[in-house]
Amino acid sequence: MSRPILVVDDSSTVRLQLRRILSQAGYDVAVVSSGRAAVESVGQVGPQLMILDIQMPDMDGYAVCQELKRIGDPWDKLPIIFLTSLQSHALSLLGSEMGAYLRKPVCPSELLSTVARFVGPGQPASTGCAAAPLAVPAETHVLSRSSH
Repeated sequence: MSRPILVVDDSSTVRLQLRRILSQAGYDVAVVSSGRAAVESVGQVGPQLMILDIQMPDMDGYAVCQELKRIGDPWDKLPIIFLTSLQSHALSLLGSEMGAYLRKPVCPSELLSTVARFVGPGQPASTGCAAAPLAVPAETHVLSRSSH
């Protein structure tokens, strides 16, 4: 079994949807609801990749990155995909330095192709079902079906 992808988001809806998308694509997934929980669990979970929201109440995504750098090897080199409704040049640069930056709402195919760049393709179970396109509206952080 491969090391999991750690999803960090304070929205239970986003966590649930990302777990579903990634699991259906064949990835092992662990989820936590806060930046603090991410830092506390990284050693036990042993993720190969982190998908990290920036805006979280107890410890934001920036603080998570600083703490991983402080902890050091191997977590200071953990690739991180920033998935957030925020948009800024600084986030693009940070994403380039530490992994990638995707803006909510994100299309499942864009998420999966970005994940595959870091950890390779998943091993999907053959259910005969394709994931429906989903979107995370930036204003509400609630996932909804979109027509693509």
